[in-house]
Amino acid sequence: MVEWPVSAERIVGNKNFVAVNSEYPGGWSIRVLRIVADGSEVVSEVEVPHDEFGVFRVASFWTVQQGRIVRGREYWTSVGADPRPEWRAALAEPM
Repeated sequence: MVEWPVSAERIVGNKNFVAVNSEYPGGWSIRVLRIVADGSEVVSEVEVPHDEFGVFRVASFWTVQQGRIVRGREYWTSVGADPRPEWRAALAEPM
């Protein structure tokens, strides 16, 4: 099972998860930015550029048992989707 809290979706079963990813419109790739693993917990940060939809960033939290992913939670967002509020302009610089 993989949960996507931002879009309030839960994908149950590995076949459905593979289907969701394989049916996504073409033109995307994945660039791994970071992976942190500690026993049965794995966290990954990836960048997913898409030719038509722009660049996404994804933070994923995975639970692994006996070498298999058994549960995941992913937070997807588009770069720039949450613009910096004006009140923070003097406190934070653009990336």
